[in-house]
Amino acid sequence: MSRKNEPPEGIQKPKFTTVVDTRPEGVSETGLAIVGYEISEDGDRINTKLHYDQLYTIRHGANSPVFIGFLEGKLMGTQCPNCGDKFFPPRTVCWNLDCNLAATEWIELQPVARIHTFTIAGWSGRSSLKRLPFVLAYGIIDECKTAVANELHGIDPWDAEFDMPLKVVFKPAEERLGAITDWHFEPADDWMPSPMTETKERMKKLTLPVYDWVKTLKE
Repeated sequence: MSRKNEPPEGIQKPKFTTVVDTRPEGVSETGLAIVGYEISEDGDRINTKLHYDQLYTIRHGANSPVFIGFLEGKLMGTQCPNCGDKFFPPRTVCWNLDCNLAATEWIELQPVARIHTFTIAGWSGRSSLKRLPFVLAYGIIDECKTAVANELHGIDPWDAEFDMPLKVVFKPAEERLGAITDWHFEPADDWMPSPMTETKERMKKLTLPVYDWVKTLKE
């Protein structure tokens, strides 16, 4: 039996030598904030520093390639060597029953997607109030078998559509923290919204007051 928080015998514990802390000195966050990360000496492991009333460390372990990829402006998913199915968020084993839990392999995905489903956020937690309203889209990236949620920018909320083509847009390198917030969805360059419909008019009518309310929020 290994001791608590210690790796099994023969497995070396990662040594985290690259530490990034984005908190200004003397600042005590209230609410939710990603405040930095640390990367192991061999570059294989990353931990995220999350502050939510107190500081937490999220240890990504074997899924570290996803978050290291975010820092590099890449989307790292997994693929089954047998059937070829791709996954993002990644899966360590294939979910196809015919593949008998085959171990998947890491691959870089193309930064293209399509909407599987979406919702328009008219209310949120304290840290997101001033960004309302926004579209939270579940996108299928590069024809993967799994969908991932992120914000959809560059669109009027009432124009979002099922199966619409998307692109993945990363923040500038100096602003990335190895987190899902390092990127967002935007409509594909050649996408055009469909004509206004009764449903879209109804969503617009519900959404416009949110814009007005957000303008009243204090700094």
